[in-house]
Amino acid sequence: MITIGELMNVDPGRQFRAQMCSVTLQKVYHELRKETLLEKIKSFFLGNSNIKAYYIIIKVSVLSDSGSKHTVLLRISPDFNLTRLMKNTIQIYCDCSDFKYRSAYILNVRKGLFLNDRIKINLGAALTDKPKTKTQTTYLCKHSYAALQWLVSNYSNIIKTI
Repeated sequence: MITIGELMNVDPGRQFRAQMCSVTLQKVYHELRKETLLEKIKSFFLGNSNIKAYYIIIKVSVLSDSGSKHTVLLRISPDFNLTRLMKNTIQIYCDCSDFKYRSAYILNVRKGLFLNDRIKINLGAALTDKPKTKTQTTYLCKHSYAALQWLVSNYSNIIKTI
């Protein structure tokens, strides 16, 4: 799994380009699912019992300075303690080509890629084939970084709605 703090640590050029993007919230989804075996083991040893695992999925639209519009999905397990925000794990997806060919593979390996059946079809071989050796890989495209910045800035407001 990958944390918000790890993803926020990208190159300065990408951070600058992300500042030129405009992020708009589209929808917030709530996901409740049975907890995994690993989650059950953790809850047993930590003393808290969870029967279900709860996630929020945030869908945003990101408009870049070039005029292109992309959809970014962020999936997090909400933590009401804002001091632990950067340690919260996250899964992310952007529908742009840069994300597909440079970020999807490495995020998938780290279990930081948000996946559903439709996204699996859209990404295709990008899930299993490493980027070409001459291609510099990165965790995030400018759109997904802009969305992540938006999430960090608006996290307390999002948590208040739960």
